[in-house]
Amino acid sequence: MILDIDLHTHTHHSPCGNPEMIPAEMVRTAAKKGITRMAITDHFYTFTDRGNFDVIRAGVAEARRELPNAPEVFFGCEAEIMEPGRTSGSQELADSLDFVMVAATHLQNKGITELPPGLDDEGIAFYYLRMFEYAVSLPWADVLAHPFFVVPSVCSVEVLDHLKDSDLLPGIERAKENNVAMEISRRALWPGQTKFSMRFYKLCKQVGLKFTLGSDAHMLEDIGNVRILRPLLNELRLTEADIWIPIRDA
Repeated sequence: MILDIDLHTHTHHSPCGNPEMIPAEMVRTAAKKGITRMAITDHFYTFTDRGNFDVIRAGVAEARRELPNAPEVFFGCEAEIMEPGRTSGSQELADSLDFVMVAATHLQNKGITELPPGLDDEGIAFYYLRMFEYAVSLPWADVLAHPFFVVPSVCSVEVLDHLKDSDLLPGIERAKENNVAMEISRRALWPGQTKFSMRFYKLCKQVGLKFTLGSDAHMLEDIGNVRILRPLLNELRLTEADIWIPIRDA
């Protein structure tokens, strides 16, 4: 598989984006690294200024005009699941973009998305599961960002050991019904995360889900950083046919 796709990057309009993450510079950097298809997927909250999308499109157009080897650029976003039953995304948002990625694991965002108080480790694990199941039920969701990634400041990734394959499969099967792809990113390589992530991804492969590849870049040096995923892709025996790419309307 030629790893020249990066479908998860953030501009400086995202709270996590470095000031250097200017759309035109991101496209130039991707071109230098041999990326042929990329996506800009800034965080989308209920308070996000939608005017940012127009600014991003203009910056991308500027860079693509000057580059003979400019990558194809898709315009998406990373919509937020705040809690089961509540999200920042919508069908109307999806209709305005090439695709919508949904994040259900940002439980470090105090005041936006965080764990309910009083949960023990098993309760936390099943809260992650409820967030996942709600995310893949959304009819306009295309991709689930870094599924079941546990931010170390929230809790230990070991809480996910409470989830059996039989707990995970109903949500994975719902994702298959709704054509929701699962992202594989460098988040799966974080210390302690890989064991659970690979168990999860193998179930997804077994059910027949598609996958996306993304760097989740917050700074220029991380754009296109998907080649580090090759060992995971090889273990999962993924081929080009397993990879999801946005399709623009004609």
